[in-house]
Amino acid sequence: MNHHISRYGAMVAAVALAGCAIKTPYLNIGQRPIADQAMYFPEALPYRMVVVPFVDKRPDLERRGQQPHSMFLLLWNRRVGDYYTNDSLFGGQINMQLATQLAGYLKSANVFTEVHAVSTLPDGVEVFDASALQRIAQTHQADYVLAGELQHFFGSQHQHFSMFMLPLYFVSTFGWQNGKGLPWGQTALQVSLYDARRGDLAWRDLIDASDTLPRDTDSMAEAAVRSFTKAASQLATTLRQLPLDPTQSHASLARESVARAQQAGGAR
Repeated sequence: MNHHISRYGAMVAAVALAGCAIKTPYLNIGQRPIADQAMYFPEALPYRMVVVPFVDKRPDLERRGQQPHSMFLLLWNRRVGDYYTNDSLFGGQINMQLATQLAGYLKSANVFTEVHAVSTLPDGVEVFDASALQRIAQTHQADYVLAGELQHFFGSQHQHFSMFMLPLYFVSTFGWQNGKGLPWGQTALQVSLYDARRGDLAWRDLIDASDTLPRDTDSMAEAAVRSFTKAASQLATTLRQLPLDPTQSHASLARESVARAQQAGGAR
């Protein structure tokens, strides 16, 4: 009898461990600089750029996170669904932290001669009109101001756990499965580059990147940060290809880029 109880207890413990929720380790973005992975351009463009905090437009699900619920029905239970990271895993203040990380990446990549992030805007600046841009330019001695709307930033992973147990006196039967998908992350950032001296929009586009890690034991938070690193790389390459010149009007470039961004947004 004691052997039966011991075996039954061992089965319960094994199944309980197998059905545990996926744990994602804390990953403070500020302590994980993506600038270390930046590409490098031999010669910087002769401009100074300021990166301002992003406007966070993400769905609430991506901010607060999600964990699939367990369903317990006597001798059968299951946990099926998608996990999403939450902002606390990254240290909070996602809009400011990512803007700072992006500025560091662009600086390390040698995109412009000067790139730095600012944590706050000048008093009274709420929208980027000509007056506000000129104030930012004067305050930070900038040629360009880069702003962004953060549409997506998250890590996710799917889990499908189920088990059944039939404990009888003569025989104890149980079965279980615990399948996990690969962790993946996504970043989508609507980027706007403003000509700070002239006070107008120079360029706008949607930067979208994702990354899937190779093992189901990898971190969802890590997948999210890697997707942002890819987005930063895309942006650096694009900025280098733009025909920028603060002494000339960017009206034509702005119209073309806005049209492309709108088409990309509609496709999503």
